Amino acid sequence: MLQESAVGRRTENSYRVHLDENTPVDLPLIMTRPDFGIYAFILIGRQHLNAVAAHALCERIRESGRAFDLLLTAEAKALGMVEQLATVLGHERYVVARKSIKTYMQEPVTIRVKSITDEKVQTFCLDGEERELLKGKRICFVDDVVSQGGTLKAVFQLASIVGFEVSLIACVLTEGEKRTDYQGVPLISLDHIPLPFV
Repeated sequence: MLQESAVGRRTENSYRVHLDENTPVDLPLIMTRPDFGIYAFILIGRQHLNAVAAHALCERIRESGRAFDLLLTAEAKALGMVEQLATVLGHERYVVARKSIKTYMQEPVTIRVKSITDEKVQTFCLDGEERELLKGKRICFVDDVVSQGGTLKAVFQLASIVGFEVSLIACVLTEGEKRTDYQGVPLISLDHIPLPFV
């Protein structure tokens, strides 16, 4: 569970990040395998943290000067934050790459992706309406954590298939490698966490 606290520190079992100057958050070390652990950053169900992250990312996005037409995210960990970010930016619409084909989807396009937080390969899906909405547009891809780049690779594959441009990448945290870009596209974040191999 995320715990907010006031004093900066790194302990054996947690790592502190800051979403803004007034919002430190302690991330617990979770062992996903006997020899591998991650500092768990979970936004789902945390309205206050989603709001803080959205407002802080909005400032960074505006400071970047990068123009884009739509927000795109992947289901599901960043959804609450993206909803608030869209509101703060004044966007009436954003697009979510779903994890499975739904019965209502017309002519869906799918991409398979492997993430370090999922044991199995995921599928990202867009339906025909979303594909048309994205086609020819500049997008800002938004996620909670950018780590080894599996999700970003899938987003760039989607961009190639659908015909949109990734203009900016915005995430709350980078993990492992500190990134300021991905394949030449600017990447902005609020803080960084190491990827602890134990």
